[in-house]
Amino acid sequence: MVSITQDTPNQSNSHLWYGVLTVLFLAGFASAIVAGALQPAEAGAFHLLDVLGGVKAFCAIVVGIGLLLLLMHYAEAALALFFLVGLVKGDPSLAAAPVDLTVLTATILAMTVVWKLLTSERVTTLPREYFLYLPLLAMMVISLSYTPNFSAGLEKVLRFICLTGIGIVAPFILIDSAAKMRRCLYVLVIGGIALAFNSLTMLGDSQRFVAPSGLNTELGAASAVALIILWGLAFPRLSFGYRLLFYPILGVLVVALLGSGGRFANVSTALCVVIGALMCRRLLKDLAVLGGIALISLPLVLIPSASYQYLESLRHPTMAMGTRNDLMWLGLKVFLAHPLLGVGVDGFRFVSPNPITYNFPHNLILELGAEMGVIAALSFVLIAFSSFREAIRQLLIADGFDAELTRTVFLLLIYATLDSMISGDMNDLRFTWFVLGLPFVLRILRADSLFYASPALETADEVSPDATPA
Repeated sequence: MVSITQDTPNQSNSHLWYGVLTVLFLAGFASAIVAGALQPAEAGAFHLLDVLGGVKAFCAIVVGIGLLLLLMHYAEAALALFFLVGLVKGDPSLAAAPVDLTVLTATILAMTVVWKLLTSERVTTLPREYFLYLPLLAMMVISLSYTPNFSAGLEKVLRFICLTGIGIVAPFILIDSAAKMRRCLYVLVIGGIALAFNSLTMLGDSQRFVAPSGLNTELGAASAVALIILWGLAFPRLSFGYRLLFYPILGVLVVALLGSGGRFANVSTALCVVIGALMCRRLLKDLAVLGGIALISLPLVLIPSASYQYLESLRHPTMAMGTRNDLMWLGLKVFLAHPLLGVGVDGFRFVSPNPITYNFPHNLILELGAEMGVIAALSFVLIAFSSFREAIRQLLIADGFDAELTRTVFLLLIYATLDSMISGDMNDLRFTWFVLGLPFVLRILRADSLFYASPALETADEVSPDATPA
């Protein structure tokens, strides 16, 4: 929560110590990240100097520092890029990059978090619901003592704390206004649109559309998120005439979504679009118009037949799940065989028939249960339940706060939670962990907006102009 009262000296000292401990904690992990990337970064720097020459290399460094400062200033945009870079860093043209793009954006975010903790007068604490993460983190650490492969388990735990943890904690420090949250979401939209336009070069091919990294699921996810945000956040604020201008962009996103052949992405997006229209009735007209346009135009678009074949498998759920069906059953079997402690973090792959193909159950609850036991699985269920409860509570409060933003967070929560049930492991699902925290960020932003608009505060300002909130 955000403190909106004047601190006592003891409270100020407590906040100072919390800040120091947090800075030391983040600095330790930042040092580990930087140390791991130092050698390839050094080699890349010398290669850049050799290729460009002294003057051009110096200009490139100046531009790089400028971009770094810009991203630190607009940290909410850097937070969105943190989720987008993973969709493009597998591009062969980026193979020579001196540092991993995810590590780079994570380092920028860690630096910004530390800077804001040291300089901001705004006192921020995590919501009380985040105590539910403690049992999950405890089981991660405990399970290292019996995991089949300690080094693999340790790497998974550190990835969760150092990288995935950024999406969990950073929004409470970096997003302190509704405008910043909107900016973060719109950067996700821009990234999704860019990837969708890039995929149009694959029209007429025999294979499904893919993201620059080579995966169709990543293209489907980026297009789905961009479409949901546009539908929930931008469209309700525009007149019907202006919404018509955005139809071509929606069309590109839909083509990319269908071309990816992502079954989950298409189904979940359709579900969120319908729910969004029911929550904002003015969008029902758009839904009808867009549906008609799609029926007429999509047969004329050269979307690969392979994409439609994948989508047609939705008629047969067992066929659509494919290997994931076997993975989930194995995850359930391991969970039931080791319900209390699991087989150890990242241990699922080592008790499966094939550690490369059968590496995780593709269901977050089953993954946590199979590897760390019922306490870890229950922690996630309670976190998700608390997040939905808070999101619904925010929807039901009519106090003039940003209604479009509240509805969009709810739609993203539906999408991300469904995604965690059939895709990725706990570190692949960084966006899901991020979205689970957004309802609580909204709660803080709403409290701030109500406080600073309070007549009592205005009266207090008139009586004592020098009084300022902490």
